[in-house]
Amino acid sequence: MRFADMVQVVLSGTAMGGIYALMALGFTIIYNALRLINFAQGDMFMLGATFGLTIYVMWGLPFSMAFVLAGVGVAVVGMLIERIVFRPLRGYPPLNLIIATIGVSITLRAVALMVWGSQALLFPPVFGDKPVVVGDIVVMPHYLWIVGIAVVVIVLLQAFFTFTVPGKAMRATAQNREAASLMGVNVFRMDSLAAAISAGLGGIGGVLIAPVFFVTTEMGALAGLKGFAAAVLGGFGSIPGAIAGGVVLGVAESMAASVVSTYRDAVAFLILIGVLLWRPGGIMGRRT
Repeated sequence: MRFADMVQVVLSGTAMGGIYALMALGFTIIYNALRLINFAQGDMFMLGATFGLTIYVMWGLPFSMAFVLAGVGVAVVGMLIERIVFRPLRGYPPLNLIIATIGVSITLRAVALMVWGSQALLFPPVFGDKPVVVGDIVVMPHYLWIVGIAVVVIVLLQAFFTFTVPGKAMRATAQNREAASLMGVNVFRMDSLAAAISAGLGGIGGVLIAPVFFVTTEMGALAGLKGFAAAVLGGFGSIPGAIAGGVVLGVAESMAASVVSTYRDAVAFLILIGVLLWRPGGIMGRRT
């Protein structure tokens, strides 16, 4: 493979890796807060894409507004789900919560099917359709935009957890819920905030990728699996691990697709299995 081809593969893989990293961060944040593996996270991705499509295409608002409103809208949905479904189940066995997330996933997909239908919907190429050419390297602009926006979102998220009071309260709640409560932190409010951020990250991933692929009500299933795989690959519960896992998975997937495109998904998951066999705790998790 030529150097230029390799750069193109890595760039496109990094773009998809940014989306997987956002999904993995969503899994990680809600797991740290609620000790919950949310299998409805992929449906937040789908809702982000469908919300963005409605706001941008059907309502005719600018993409920047569609991006923000879709992310906020999905965050509100995530917060409502935490309040109505997850919070009453706190204290129940983990299996009950996992089944609840599957039920939420099926319900969201059914509602989306009634609202947007079963057909694939086209999202216009908002980032432009002319490739960026640098020497022998040719890259579509949406990949560059996705990488840039994903990096900004991740940096802002890290700043939120590091420098803001709610961010520090969320970290304290995740580390020791009882101690945080004794220190005056409203842990239930932190749960709602964690659910909102988690869902919002999935929604942002969906609205970012919507101009690249067709929008369907089933698009969240595979994206959710990839995000979960990225979280496991990086080390479940680790925020840096989620970012690293997403990028590694995206680049590995892109490189696999350049060799055997038909088995792109299978090759990526084989790589995941290989890494987990070598290091079960993930790239940045504890060696077990």
